[in-house]
Amino acid sequence: MIPIGDDNSGRRGKAVVNWILIGLNVFVFVFIQKFALDDYATLALAAIPEEILSGHRLFTLITSQFTHAGFAHILGNMIFLAVFGDNVECRIGKLRYILLYLLSGTFGMLLQILLALMAGGAALQMPLVGASAAISGVLASYLVLFPGNKVVVLLFYFIPTALSAWVVIGFWFVLQVLGGLSGLASIQSGGTAYFAHIGGFVSAYLWSRGYKKKELERILAWRKRRLAGDSDGFHWWIVDD
Repeated sequence: MIPIGDDNSGRRGKAVVNWILIGLNVFVFVFIQKFALDDYATLALAAIPEEILSGHRLFTLITSQFTHAGFAHILGNMIFLAVFGDNVECRIGKLRYILLYLLSGTFGMLLQILLALMAGGAALQMPLVGASAAISGVLASYLVLFPGNKVVVLLFYFIPTALSAWVVIGFWFVLQVLGGLSGLASIQSGGTAYFAHIGGFVSAYLWSRGYKKKELERILAWRKRRLAGDSDGFHWWIVDD
């Protein structure tokens, strides 16, 4: 299922940061990686587990989130970011959205590196690239904050179909778990870093649950202030069920 749009009726403001993130990913892919043909530049930005575990080139935990392995890789990631990122940014704010993106990506990379440490051997030398872990975090936040939204997907790659966010993102997450479990045996040979996706998703899901709870508390406190007042020396409240 390829997402091509969603319900933006509840969105407020412009998702400036989301488009900047998309622009940065495209800029790195086109002008630095030379459409992923410059292996030296790609490796310079990639996170290599053995280096991270030894405390070297820690900055690549961030730069790797803007680096991609090929055209299909970046196209798929940017489609997901464009569809789901705008609503999340406008809901949680620009600064929180930047942190959500970077921290989800970092937690996801660290989980994949932990798997590489457990596997040992060639897995420790396997470069990690892609915004997928960060975008997984965006999907998790979208699921928490907009569970009832409709998402338009291309079913079987050509049939436009509106489905619940729970169905689309839930199905996507199940595929990541299944892919991760099936790929444990082949972690030495590279491929899709499914556990980076899972790590980014779970970390953002937990944070977003906490954020939504605090958001609800702020709304209830605001409503109480609006519904409270004074009349003839008496302080009164309207209890809103």
